[in-house]
Amino acid sequence: MVGSLFVRRWGRGPQVVFLHGLGASSRYWQALAQDSSGYAATAPDLLGFGRSPSPPDAAYDVACHLEAVVPVVPPGAVVVGHSMGAILAAALAAAIPVRALLLLGMPAFPDEASARQDIGGMGLLARLTVDRSPLARWLCEAMCALRPVASAVAPLVNRDLPPSIASDGARHTWVSYHRSLERVVVEHRVLPDLVAAGVRAVLLHGRSDRSAPLSHARALAGAVRQAGVRAPLEVVEGDHHLAVRRPEAVAAALARLVADDGGRPGLRSGDTP
Repeated sequence: MVGSLFVRRWGRGPQVVFLHGLGASSRYWQALAQDSSGYAATAPDLLGFGRSPSPPDAAYDVACHLEAVVPVVPPGAVVVGHSMGAILAAALAAAIPVRALLLLGMPAFPDEASARQDIGGMGLLARLTVDRSPLARWLCEAMCALRPVASAVAPLVNRDLPPSIASDGARHTWVSYHRSLERVVVEHRVLPDLVAAGVRAVLLHGRSDRSAPLSHARALAGAVRQAGVRAPLEVVEGDHHLAVRRPEAVAAALARLVADDGGRPGLRSGDTP
């Protein structure tokens, strides 16, 4: 067992699980938690991030992350994932029954070469990591060694994010960061998972998203639709961080999924309950 995850919970009602992205934590969802109603939320810190364990020998691939996440997922939950968390949400739906998926800023790279070419939009550390620069490890390990300082400085560097979210960006290790980036974001393809899951999946994407190119999300939505699975792409004004800067848009999309009986496990486009 890879270890028990730190989990935040709030609200009452139908079950909703929130999976954050690379370098974030469960605090990424705080704007939704403040205004949430009508559902019971479960938001773990993913393995190797936030306040969850960071085992140095873990693979930090999709299977490893799912091993840690599955025990905290209530039966029949709607799963919301952001960025890397969206990839894991799709894989989770292919592994266990879930009700529906809300995928925010999905980095739907069609192949590894595209991922390595476009990954720079996720930040300097991501760019250096996929370029296999020795500087990437040095920067990450320096943050680990000086974590209290790095956590305090991070909000000053990442002024476009709330301080608590920016601060948690320093709560990871080199192993958890670079293995998750390489093995989940760069190497794993999400299309087979969405087809295998067969549940309704809404892709909510910011028109100005530089971290996860909109063109890849459009291509993914079309491919999933051709496979007979409901996966509409909804494009709204905003960037990669819709849950932070457009929480009302995320809340509205989530409310529709929570209320939609057609989002039950295993229901494909064209099926009848």
